[in-house]
Amino acid sequence: MKTSLVVAVGMTCLALSGGRVSAAPAPVNGSVSALSARSMSSPDRRDDAIRRVFRDVLRRDPSNSELRRYRRLMEDEGWTESDIRRDLRSRDDYRDHRETRPGDIDRIIRRAYQDILDRDPDAEGQRAYRRAMIDKGWTERDVRDDLRKSPEYAKHQRESAARIVRRAYLDVLGREPDTQGLATYLNRILRDDWDEHDVREALEKSPEYRRYSRERAERIVRDAYRNVLKREVDEAGLRNYVERVLRDRWTQEQVERELRRSAEYRNMKK
Repeated sequence: MKTSLVVAVGMTCLALSGGRVSAAPAPVNGSVSALSARSMSSPDRRDDAIRRVFRDVLRRDPSNSELRRYRRLMEDEGWTESDIRRDLRSRDDYRDHRETRPGDIDRIIRRAYQDILDRDPDAEGQRAYRRAMIDKGWTERDVRDDLRKSPEYAKHQRESAARIVRRAYLDVLGREPDTQGLATYLNRILRDDWDEHDVREALEKSPEYRRYSRERAERIVRDAYRNVLKREVDEAGLRNYVERVLRDRWTQEQVERELRRSAEYRNMKK
């Protein structure tokens, strides 16, 4: 049974919708094969598939907004059960944080407040959400969904969506969103229940991202060579380390650490 906890925040009442849905029916044994587009033509079949995956992966039923989101992806993008399963398992915002360090939990809560309410959390809100994440197994998604139910959010909904789009563009493409991109993703967030994960995923599929990410990877490798080996990178080194940056998400620090293990670097120190 759900409980409800209301936290007074100055002039704002923040609703903490009660805990997680209890464990759902036993998970499906084995992997569920992808269903054909024909078999998913019925809305009821789509909803059943979404619920089945949520129960298997997250041990709970989807919320109404989650049902709408995945139903649209199945209708518009041709997603199958396998796609939904992959998406849920890849998302950090659905991860259980009961074993996460308190400092990291506080950063998650602070970022959610900044994104959704454009401010830092007050002390009472911070404590309430920290307890919910540690004691009840709330995820980052739960915190964000709960903040969106507050009267304070209703006044700032469009501004919150614009902040999410802007940060996704800056992080993924290294630039501010253009007018058309901002309008497109604002519409997907406000109308289709998209979140930052969805915006980032869409941007990472763009030709611009592939160009930008390669240029950024080359810049990381060139800077690492200059810092550690005091020279420009050779063609073989550039090809090798750019691949590690793109494929394995290496940072410049990791490239520099690897260069310090090289014979060339050891000879420099003799």
